[in-house]
Amino acid sequence: MRILGAVLAGGASTRFGSDKALALFAGRPLIAHAIAALAPQVESLVIVGRDWPGLLRVDDLPVAGLGPIGGLCGALSHGHAQGFDAVLVAPCDTLGLPADLAARLSPGPAVARGQRSIGFWPTSLAPALLARLASGGSRALHVWAAVCEAREVDCGPLHNINNPEDLG
Repeated sequence: MRILGAVLAGGASTRFGSDKALALFAGRPLIAHAIAALAPQVESLVIVGRDWPGLLRVDDLPVAGLGPIGGLCGALSHGHAQGFDAVLVAPCDTLGLPADLAARLSPGPAVARGQRSIGFWPTSLAPALLARLASGGSRALHVWAAVCEAREVDCGPLHNINNPEDLG
């Protein structure tokens, strides 16, 4: 199975107050932690919504500003076009991603319990998600997960960073 990894990193970080992806934790930017966690589990890795040295940028679809669902749609569409079977997705602001995340979530569709922006999605879902968003369908990840009958999987303790105090 060909798995594409995708780090969602295009958010505005409004609650955080500055660029969350670049906030330091243990001496490294948050985005670097997500990259390090996903890279060994996938064939190739992309960054959604921003440029990052050494990695391909993928844009949200059908337009920017839709939140995580637009990032997922961009990653799924890219993976589908490139012949990947599935996309392992995680946001740049979550610490504690397990080394066996892909194995825990496979087969997809599946999401991490309590963290629906962490998921394993068959790329065959790309056309349906793009059509849904283009027609004005719900932008909520939990709605898309329900439509796809995604399984919720316990992925252990995950730490989502929403404000600077969460880094302590």
